[in-house]
Amino acid sequence: MIQRRQPAANVNTERAALRRRIKDFYRKLNREDWRGCFSRVDPRLRQTGKVVESQYSNSLASFRQSYGDVDIWHTRVNLYLDAKGNQHDDRPFAYVYIFWQDASKAFHVFRERWVLDGGRWYTRVVGLVTHQRN
Repeated sequence: MIQRRQPAANVNTERAALRRRIKDFYRKLNREDWRGCFSRVDPRLRQTGKVVESQYSNSLASFRQSYGDVDIWHTRVNLYLDAKGNQHDDRPFAYVYIFWQDASKAFHVFRERWVLDGGRWYTRVVGLVTHQRN
């Protein structure tokens, strides 16, 4: 696969914008602003009904009850700004790894896909699941 290089300024601008959007999302999660979190979900998923606000909110509330605040320690962003060859979704996207600590001081990693739509970054994560131990 041949990747075209994006101008460095554009890559840096988008990476910074995405990092701000991620921090904003997790601030909203920590404040239990479920509607604010839902507004950060990919508009195509919301408009097609693939994610329902009440179910999404319940998922976040359950996750938050189990883990407490998400304290982000590190974020790694892999940008793919030229996605025109993708037959399913030609919007620019990013894979994001978020290394975070929960209220009990345990470390975790989220792997998320974010898409650029209308000049703004949106998550493709449609809910958070708690780990159930036997």
